[in-house]
Amino acid sequence: MNRTDRLLAIVLELQSRGKLRAEDLAKIFGVTKRTIYRDILALCGAGVAIDSIPGKGYSILDGYFLPPLSFTQDEATMLILGSDFVAQNFDSQYCNAAFSASKKIEAVLSKQLKHEVEYLKKSIRFVSMTQNNNEELMNVLRLIRRAIIEKKVIKFRYYKRTLEKSEPTEREVNPLALVHLGGNWLIAGYCHLRKEIRSFRLNRMESLAVTDKIFIRPPDFRMEQLEEDDSPKIQVKVFADKSIIRWINEFKPYRFVNQQKNKNGFVLTFEVDNESQIFPWILSWGSKIKILSPHSLKQLHKQEAEKLLKEYK
Repeated sequence: MNRTDRLLAIVLELQSRGKLRAEDLAKIFGVTKRTIYRDILALCGAGVAIDSIPGKGYSILDGYFLPPLSFTQDEATMLILGSDFVAQNFDSQYCNAAFSASKKIEAVLSKQLKHEVEYLKKSIRFVSMTQNNNEELMNVLRLIRRAIIEKKVIKFRYYKRTLEKSEPTEREVNPLALVHLGGNWLIAGYCHLRKEIRSFRLNRMESLAVTDKIFIRPPDFRMEQLEEDDSPKIQVKVFADKSIIRWINEFKPYRFVNQQKNKNGFVLTFEVDNESQIFPWILSWGSKIKILSPHSLKQLHKQEAEKLLKEYK
């Protein structure tokens, strides 16, 4: 890395990590502390607002922004495509911000790079099932986004999907994350009713309101925690006819465990929180899928088949 690149990289490190000592920077860039001292002096001489606290390290003063940067083709393309994705999937406020950011990035590109990025932009599309003209959804997203930023508890009525008719439950949740997954918006947060972090689908919520209650965000919260659910699971085994395995493999539902081939088809194993999660999917394949276990799910399938048969007699 040449000195010019290192000077820019030092600024980026300080902006992203807050405060670093000379020895920290020396280790990151593989140079001596004396070299870092000289680099810091050079940056200060160039007008970069660096604050130095003896024994604690260097930091960038609040409010300082880098002048326009140069981007590689890959960097510029990802930033612009990313802004397009945000524009498609958020409300008008973020849509306008994403559009503005995209224009600013394009403005600093060279003519050749701008042409290449524009070509790729026209050749790549993010297709979303979310309709950003759904005003009700946009209002919900705005409320949740504000609650996450302001650390305010939200309350709503929630419908949990079950095989039997059920009434909604009243929930109070500390919102921690907003996720767009498989065409659906989900919110993750600490549920006061269940006393643990849970995720909720927005399309199953109603009467959403932001309260005046303030919560403290857990310092150790990570998005990865949503995938580390260690609650007891139900293992479901089914036999799938070989004529449908190609279509099943296009999108396996729930937590797929494994797939074993035999002469007539495949044995598929899934893990689910409850039987009602996977039962509609099983029904959608008709006689092409046979439940192997658990026994309770086999009985449920049998009862449903008998009901259907009775309807058509």
